[in-house]
Amino acid sequence: MFAARTLFIGLLTAASIAPASANPFIIEAEQPAFTSTFALRYWYGMGNASLNLYNLSGTALNSRLTYDGIGSHSAEIAFRVDATESSLFFKGYAGGGLLTRGSLNDEDFPPAITPYSSTNSTLQNQALGYLSFDVGGAILRGADFRLDAFVGYHFLDEHMKAFGCTQLAGNTAVCDPSVSTDVAVIHQESTWQSLRLGLAADLPLFDRLRLNVEAAWLPYVWMNGADTHILRIGTAPGDFTGPIPEDGLGWGYQFEAVLTYKITDSFDLGIGGRYWHMQSHGSAHFENHIVGFAGGPQPLDWKSDRYGLFLQGSYKFSM
Repeated sequence: MFAARTLFIGLLTAASIAPASANPFIIEAEQPAFTSTFALRYWYGMGNASLNLYNLSGTALNSRLTYDGIGSHSAEIAFRVDATESSLFFKGYAGGGLLTRGSLNDEDFPPAITPYSSTNSTLQNQALGYLSFDVGGAILRGADFRLDAFVGYHFLDEHMKAFGCTQLAGNTAVCDPSVSTDVAVIHQESTWQSLRLGLAADLPLFDRLRLNVEAAWLPYVWMNGADTHILRIGTAPGDFTGPIPEDGLGWGYQFEAVLTYKITDSFDLGIGGRYWHMQSHGSAHFENHIVGFAGGPQPLDWKSDRYGLFLQGSYKFSM
């Protein structure tokens, strides 16, 4: 009897001091293979864009269009899927909305036009759409932080439309008298596609508060677009037959930071900011698009900047 009681006490003692993984009386919870996060965002943005059009030899600036003060309101969905054991991940976002406000300054320079011309128009009835996808993995990982590297793809499509035209300089042959703001004068379509290479860090700040920062280099940017000078479409010599195709190659960069507060173990609220810059060098293709003239490709430089703040709510779960 004494020997049996001693054996029983010994088993209890061994069980209490043994690690959980070696304790036959404890069944460990199975680790999920993936964790996923989905977020809904509202992004209020600002931006500007500009193009410089040169003569055929690229030695003189013929025209410059500056789209400035462009506001935007867009909704987007974001996601991230992490593989628990490998530290690999897949993430992205997609969104779209309206471009609001803004102005267009259209300048034409001698000797392409004499005298110098500068006109102003208002921007209305515009839209944008965008998406981004990245794959990567952790290069440094701790109990409550990680540093990731990733490669990905970014897409941005913008439609800008200018209405009205007022001459600001002394050229009486262009928009003098002024064109009413009810009349569409220029429609610009621009599509930007980019390769992304970047780093991201996820860091704890205080209890329930975290900061995620991200920087991406865009070593390859492809731009395709079309410029429609609506008032110059016609059948007279020198008129345009329709939109003028544009293309170019370039580079850019993107930054993003999100501050999140954990409401529950699964639900967070956050505020973030982002900045996108892209530029390209290419051509405007006037060949076969000018009435009475053969035309040809002319050097064209494009720049686009977009930035702003967003609010988000995110939900995390395991699979």
